[in-house]
Amino acid sequence: MNINFRVLLTTIIAVSLFSNSGNAQEMDTSKPLSLEECVAYALENNYNLRSTRLEEAIAETQVGETRSMGLPQAKFQSNLNYNYEVQKAFLPNALFPEDPNNPNPPDPEGFTAVQFSPTFDGNASFSVSQLLFDGSYFVGLQAAKTLRDLRRKESNQSEIEIVEAVSKAYYLVLINLERKELVNANLKQLEKVLSDTKAQYESGFAERIDVDRIQVSLNNIITENNSINRNLAYSYDLLKFQMGIPVSNEITLSGDLSSISFRAEEYLGTENEFDYEDRSEYNILKVNEELAGLDLRNNKATHLPRLSANFSYGWNTGANNTSEFFDFNDRWLSFGVVGVSLQWDLFTGLNRSSKMQKNRIQLEQLGIQKEQLENSIDMEIMQLKGNLESANESMEVQKQNMELAQSVYDQTQEKYKVGVGSNTELLDAEIASKEAQTNYYNALYEAIISKIELEKALGILYK
Repeated sequence: MNINFRVLLTTIIAVSLFSNSGNAQEMDTSKPLSLEECVAYALENNYNLRSTRLEEAIAETQVGETRSMGLPQAKFQSNLNYNYEVQKAFLPNALFPEDPNNPNPPDPEGFTAVQFSPTFDGNASFSVSQLLFDGSYFVGLQAAKTLRDLRRKESNQSEIEIVEAVSKAYYLVLINLERKELVNANLKQLEKVLSDTKAQYESGFAERIDVDRIQVSLNNIITENNSINRNLAYSYDLLKFQMGIPVSNEITLSGDLSSISFRAEEYLGTENEFDYEDRSEYNILKVNEELAGLDLRNNKATHLPRLSANFSYGWNTGANNTSEFFDFNDRWLSFGVVGVSLQWDLFTGLNRSSKMQKNRIQLEQLGIQKEQLENSIDMEIMQLKGNLESANESMEVQKQNMELAQSVYDQTQEKYKVGVGSNTELLDAEIASKEAQTNYYNALYEAIISKIELEKALGILYK
């Protein structure tokens, strides 16, 4: 992907982001599409990517959830109860004064059941609480924001994968289109040769076996042409699927294979120009490392006290009949409370220490993984650079072979037309030309794949 491509792609995506409300956009498929347009459309409409971006939105709501814990919390609650069977308490009879008029006084050592609650009771209250200090809250808020960054970087990784998939599918269509044109040209040439040979046979200048050999070769090309048509249809469907377009829709492409550069050295320049942070998986690992560090800070913060303020105001009442229960002026009594609360977990049975030790081990583990990833990226770039160089060399050789084979076929065909060449030589030249064409397009696709994978490894496929 050259610099002009990246600039154009960035512009297209920026316009799409500001003009699209989040739903899949409509594409004008009446005109041929460039690679940049296909990629830009896929970045807005690919099914997996749309789902991944919803994870970003979920992470954004989690930031709001965490932030709300530090804001004032207001609550209103009310209860109305009918105590159809009031619970009673037993009081010593000694607490009650003696009644001289009672002929059967209670036993002074006994107990009397007494009802303390009314038949109806109710309350209503309004309360406000505010967190004043909690070390875990601030760490949690930062962790929620870091989690949001992680989801964004995961979306970026998905975007890179989409760009890679769309690019490969796009070039596969172009290669199949070019192969289709070449096979059609070969088909027309062989049909002409068959027609001329039949005329020669009817005139007595050729044998029946000559006609049959050319017919067999023609049948093989027809079969190959049908196979290419099926592969072309599949490659179109694959591209549309990666873009998020219904496979029933028709599209055409405007790309050109001749403008692709396959020189590996133009991607690297000096070794110091590459930055590991250009790789999405490296950034994801760094964010996970940051999250592990925040988890350690959170466990440390649990040593600190939690301080909060609270205020409440309300009313309560009690009555033995409904008429008294709804006498709001006399029966409902107000109450209010204001205060602060302090909670300090002084000892948690070494639970905090165990969690902190686990966090430290996780950080050490992530550090090893990061070092391993750096070495893996270095090796991957070196390998892909070599793959591109080898693929480019193979493609150039196969291109020369294809041109030479085509030249031999053309010359053999001219000799055959003037009667100085045999149809066996012609068929051998045709088979060699067809094989050379197949080898060239296979090498061309391998070179394109190597180029895309190298750009991805260098972190320049899509930013």
